[in-house]
Amino acid sequence: MASAVFAAPASPATARTPAIVQHVSTNAFAYVPATITGPAPLIVVLHGAGGDARYFLDQFKHDADQRGAILLSVQSSGRTWAQRRPTDDEADVANIKAAIAQLTAKAPIDRSRTTVLGFSDGASYALSIGMAYPGLFRTIVAFSPGYAFAPSDIDTEQRIFIAHSRRDPILPAANARDMIEGLEGAGYSPVVHWFNGGHEIDPQLKNAALDFALAP
Repeated sequence: MASAVFAAPASPATARTPAIVQHVSTNAFAYVPATITGPAPLIVVLHGAGGDARYFLDQFKHDADQRGAILLSVQSSGRTWAQRRPTDDEADVANIKAAIAQLTAKAPIDRSRTTVLGFSDGASYALSIGMAYPGLFRTIVAFSPGYAFAPSDIDTEQRIFIAHSRRDPILPAANARDMIEGLEGAGYSPVVHWFNGGHEIDPQLKNAALDFALAP
């Protein structure tokens, strides 16, 4: 499928084309709310293990409409994301960076306000790739992560939001606590929220995370 061209309305009087999910590449989808007319924040969303990029993007479309944010969802190259420190020669890194570049050429993205957000294995990878490429991602949101690989050179000015259940049956809270202690010991100051659900994205903390990500 050919890549879509995203165009802002020429004027308030111009009829807006309804926002739809578009292919950016063979493994990435984007959603640009119809109300966006100028530079807008970008949220790159990463699905969990065995997940589907298109389905995961759909979970955030209403939030994007309400908040005036552009969404980009990338499919992992395997069943899940590479579980090692991200590098330029890794397929998942290459796919994410290429999708951002292609979308940036077509949509009005404010590159100073780019967030990487993930759930489960996608949250772990969001932390890992976010910390590895602080010039690309200024904010990281991790819902129920299980691990994180810190780079050799870190940028402790990055903004990090972590939400995790105390009762998570898939990725235990104890692992998350160890990971958070490691981040804090390295000099990061993650904002951490605990909740009492299962292995999920808590709806209230979803809103809090998006408020955090899109703060000026």
